Amino acid sequence: MNAASSVPTRSPRLHSLDALRGLDMLIILGLDALILLLASKNPENGFLQEAARQMTHARWEGLHLYDLVFPVFVFISGASMSFSLAKYTGTSIAPGLFHLWKRAFGLAFLGLLVNGTLTWTESMRYASVLGLIGFSCAIAGTCILLCRRTGAVASAAGFILVLITLLQFTCGNFTPDGSVNSWVDRHWLPGRLHGGVVSASALCMGGWIAGKFLKESRLPPMRLCTAMAGAGLLLFCTARMLDGTYPIIKSMWTGTFVLAAAGISLTFLSLFHLAVDVWNEGKWAQWAFPLRVIGINALAAYLIHSLLNVHELNRRIFSGMADLFPPFQPVFLAVSLLLLQWLALLFLDRRRLPFIKKAVK
Repeated sequence: MNAASSVPTRSPRLHSLDALRGLDMLIILGLDALILLLASKNPENGFLQEAARQMTHARWEGLHLYDLVFPVFVFISGASMSFSLAKYTGTSIAPGLFHLWKRAFGLAFLGLLVNGTLTWTESMRYASVLGLIGFSCAIAGTCILLCRRTGAVASAAGFILVLITLLQFTCGNFTPDGSVNSWVDRHWLPGRLHGGVVSASALCMGGWIAGKFLKESRLPPMRLCTAMAGAGLLLFCTARMLDGTYPIIKSMWTGTFVLAAAGISLTFLSLFHLAVDVWNEGKWAQWAFPLRVIGINALAAYLIHSLLNVHELNRRIFSGMADLFPPFQPVFLAVSLLLLQWLALLFLDRRRLPFIKKAVK
């Protein structure tokens, strides 16, 4: 038996992507609020106080875990595209481009619904998280389909970051009004800024490279995960070293922020790949099932949490039981809120409704 045949074949679907995406979405669904609540009730617990600090955004410069929730999702979307775009790499890329941009405009429309009433007036907010995801993935996917080769895609991502850096230092500044990334939002998308479509597309391309490496690498699993974690730490350390000259600012999506987000995302992905895809002889670990339910239904999870009054529904169902434990009532309701949303996602998954998976493919 030769060395190549002794390396286990990669699973056609990386369950680690679903699990990591699920953990990311769990923070949005209420894990952040639960941690903040526990910290407020235990002011002398140093661990909970630091956890609570990490569940808030950095005021401007700097980096907290909470700043990485959206970037990690973009990175994972790019990794998933290494599978979903593989069928469009033939002689014609037109179907792939149509798929990417149709999804982008679909997510942008859903983002309008999340923002509020469709008034179609000057005060209506057009920019949204879902729209940013859709268009950043569409831009990244277009580059991937046009470039095709991994080196060319990496060069395109690097070019975007270098261009953003040069424009930021020559045409902008590091104040809230000086972001080059938010220029498009200010001129074309009224409302609160999300200014990071261009930089986010580079992060998405980085995720595609990571996914392609996971899918095609012939390295033994432990060496593969070690290499990925090492590359992630190198990216993060590079961003930290540049931080004094080129600050890490999430709100501006600076190049250093993208490098730091890519490094942490890659490190997390390597750990989840080892724990979910590699261990237990390649079968995804049972502990990841709750996270996977959320991860494969990420769009439904976001819409349920954003559009439905799940907090009121949670109180109607669980307030009676919560009243039986007065000292722990807020914590009980915070946990039951997560459980209620998870059960709704499990129901949708068992019904296998196709539309709820469109944001992650």
